[in-house]
Amino acid sequence: MNVLTALWVGLLIGLLPCRLIAQSTLLPDSLAQAPDTTKAWTLREIGNSLIEKGNFTLAKQALDEGLVRAQATRKPGEVGLAYRALGYWYKTVGDYPQALSYYQRGIEQFRKGGHQKQVVKNLRFISLCYERLKNDKLARFYTEQAMQLARKEGFDDLLTQSYEEMAILESHQKRFREALAYTQKVLDYYKQKKDWQSYYTALFNAGLHYKNKGDYKRSEDAFRQVLAYAQAQHDEYMKGFVAASIPYALIPQNRLDEAEKFCRQGMVWLETMGAEKQSLREEFYGHLSAIAEKRGDFKQALTYYKRQIANHDSVVNATRNQQVAELETRYQTREKEESIRQLAETNNRQNRQIWAGVSGLIVLTLLLALLYGLYTRVRQSRRKIQHQSDQMALLMKELHHRVKNNLAIVSSLLRLQSNRLDDEKAVQAVRVGQQRVEAMALIHQRLYQTEQVTRVNMREYLTDLAESLMRAYGYEGEEFDLLLNIELQELDVDVAMPLGLIVNELVTNSFKYAYTDGQRPLLRISLRQDSGALHPGITLEVQDNGPGIEVADWQRSGSRASFGKRLIASLSDQLEAQFELLKQNGTLFRLHIPEARLEARLQA
Repeated sequence: MNVLTALWVGLLIGLLPCRLIAQSTLLPDSLAQAPDTTKAWTLREIGNSLIEKGNFTLAKQALDEGLVRAQATRKPGEVGLAYRALGYWYKTVGDYPQALSYYQRGIEQFRKGGHQKQVVKNLRFISLCYERLKNDKLARFYTEQAMQLARKEGFDDLLTQSYEEMAILESHQKRFREALAYTQKVLDYYKQKKDWQSYYTALFNAGLHYKNKGDYKRSEDAFRQVLAYAQAQHDEYMKGFVAASIPYALIPQNRLDEAEKFCRQGMVWLETMGAEKQSLREEFYGHLSAIAEKRGDFKQALTYYKRQIANHDSVVNATRNQQVAELETRYQTREKEESIRQLAETNNRQNRQIWAGVSGLIVLTLLLALLYGLYTRVRQSRRKIQHQSDQMALLMKELHHRVKNNLAIVSSLLRLQSNRLDDEKAVQAVRVGQQRVEAMALIHQRLYQTEQVTRVNMREYLTDLAESLMRAYGYEGEEFDLLLNIELQELDVDVAMPLGLIVNELVTNSFKYAYTDGQRPLLRISLRQDSGALHPGITLEVQDNGPGIEVADWQRSGSRASFGKRLIASLSDQLEAQFELLKQNGTLFRLHIPEARLEARLQA
């Protein structure tokens, strides 16, 4: 009886038009009977609000539904606004080509409906996308189009906004006079409108243009006018940004105390306002480093510079995390759209199959179609994942290849420069710099020649490095004892790079100072894992059979210390390593990197 019932139900399903409809809406129930124009506007507002909150998946759903509602109105203006909203979504997640496509569709609709003001706005949005893509030529082209149309139609507010964009583009090209001319038009407009907030914001930009031009006195005057307005309005944010910018104008005028005062005030402001701290803190530390350097306090300048670099790294990491989040959002959205498309195709196929036969065959066909659909989706997913993995590896290899080629160009330039120098010390300094560049290039060469794009084969790398330096200093393999004991096969590139530079400096020192006539030169390089030791980690040893270096001479610090010695010390600090120098049948350099430092690198 149950079997007969199931067949009967299957027959009824087979005789009906069967279409799986996936329908969901973010509209409130109160708008169920509202006109499509109201629904389209509400969905755009919901989508924009969700974008601001970072919920990009739901935002895309709302904006897609808003486009459908807008198209139902058959009003070009509504459709154009829906396209613009989707363009803004793609711009926010960093998919600029798609954003440009939607903005262009919006322009077509706005022109069709005679909405010239909206056309100007979309032209500016397109210009901003090209600016983000570092394509100033096209950004300028669309900004000029926006200016021409705004001037023709009398849209003074949009024309002024286009002037602001042109000022930025002119500044990018270092045409500061033209940038300031556009900025003056902006100032005149806002002054006429008595829009003082916009006026002083534009005046702040003028101060930056004067600073870039090198007119530090006018730059200072502009910043001080903005500061006076911010103090009168109790605008703490504007005061903070002035504090971050005015030192650019004061330091070149040697007004160091005033510049330092603004930096200190700005640092306090960062803590009290809870603003985006890292990028502005990087600027403040950069100012303080420049001030200390001008005062001759190079130690303090270096301290501030290290803090500036640390904050810069924090900004870079935050940017990378944001980019990863944007890529993940774009991937999930495309996966969802692909799933919807595949579901629609499967439904259409199922409809044709359902109408083709009796209920029993329909049930069997549906089952087979479902299994085939699942198998196809799994296979396609695997292919897509494998393709993306292969593409990412190829991109990383290409990146390392390009870095290696660029470093090779730098090395060639240094070699050419050394050939034009007469001072032997200068020639040697340039050639040592060239060897350092080649040491870095060697790592990138190793990375793009292997399947590993983030880890370096240390045995091959150190062998190549030592042999290239040996040939550079005129030694042949049969007259030189090169002993390599590399137990640790691979290291992360972020550890291998500074380690390779340290080896380059130490081996170079040996070739320059250790070997004398009548003695067969010997060089030993060892890299081993200390897993069972009291202090686990890795240990690097470089030893020659020269006369040896007195430990006291090496440890003597001061302004006369060589650049190579300072470089070794700096790279050792970067690796959090302990450095040791011994006089033992020559000179023995020993460097120990703790396991905690290596684990931290892997977690990062």
